Amino acid sequence: MARLSCCLAAFVVLIGVGVSQADAQQASTPPANPENVGLGIRGLGARIGFVDAENASSTVAWGVHLDAGTFVQNVHVVPYFEYWSAGASVNGIEASNSDLTIASDVNFDFPMQGSRITPYLGGGLGVHFLSADANGATSDVTHFGLNIQGGARNQIMPNISIFGEAKYTFVSDANQIKFLGGFTYNFIY
Repeated sequence: MARLSCCLAAFVVLIGVGVSQADAQQASTPPANPENVGLGIRGLGARIGFVDAENASSTVAWGVHLDAGTFVQNVHVVPYFEYWSAGASVNGIEASNSDLTIASDVNFDFPMQGSRITPYLGGGLGVHFLSADANGATSDVTHFGLNIQGGARNQIMPNISIFGEAKYTFVSDANQIKFLGGFTYNFIY
């Protein structure tokens, strides 16, 4: 419980620092080009990382995502698909868990003046198709999930960005912490 309290306190401090930096920069940054605001498929990317799920061993998660644009300045919509599967064999008993997620996040960017790196905080909702298998007995359930996340994106080229993020997902009987990285190819048009 103390570890969770410390993590939540650190998260609140990071949010406060990010918001104060964004407020300071907004005061000195001219308004964004209106052509950059709007929803639509702006890019496509891939992600891979580490997931530690409740009632399952740690494993690798992978997925794909879209850059669906912005609906207001510095607020991005990112729908995605992710999958992970973890299994173990103990004393002849085979067990495995998996999660197929279809979700969408909303990320609030905190651009830093003169930098290609953009920190962000966000959250989202998703549908988790969970499956558990033990010696041939399978259980499939579907749950809604809520996640919170923070990360940073680096625009390494005009049409390619890389990112790293930490995400915590609240799913009934399958809460998950994820550390993901990936890239996005932005369509230029």
